[in-house]
Amino acid sequence: MSDKSLMIIAKFIARPGKADELQTVLSRCIEPSRAEAGCLYYDLYRSLDDQNTFLFHEGWHSQAALDRHGEQPHFTRLLADAADMLQQLPEIIVK
Repeated sequence: MSDKSLMIIAKFIARPGKADELQTVLSRCIEPSRAEAGCLYYDLYRSLDDQNTFLFHEGWHSQAALDRHGEQPHFTRLLADAADMLQQLPEIIVK
């Protein structure tokens, strides 16, 4: 496994009428994620063109750090809490 840093873009699209609620759920994951070992940055953006669209822009020191992030309680809770608010599955880009 490489120690190469990774950049992640994760796109979440809320169902109509659920955007503000989804933003609250997504926002709860920011600070605990930033505190994780190996997190370089973890930012949430809401589209100006489509208020139902949110993007996480994340940087991780390594694949191992990203893998550990996926196992954290705050992240697994985010996925569970957001599931019914999403129009579709999140789109994830890893670079």
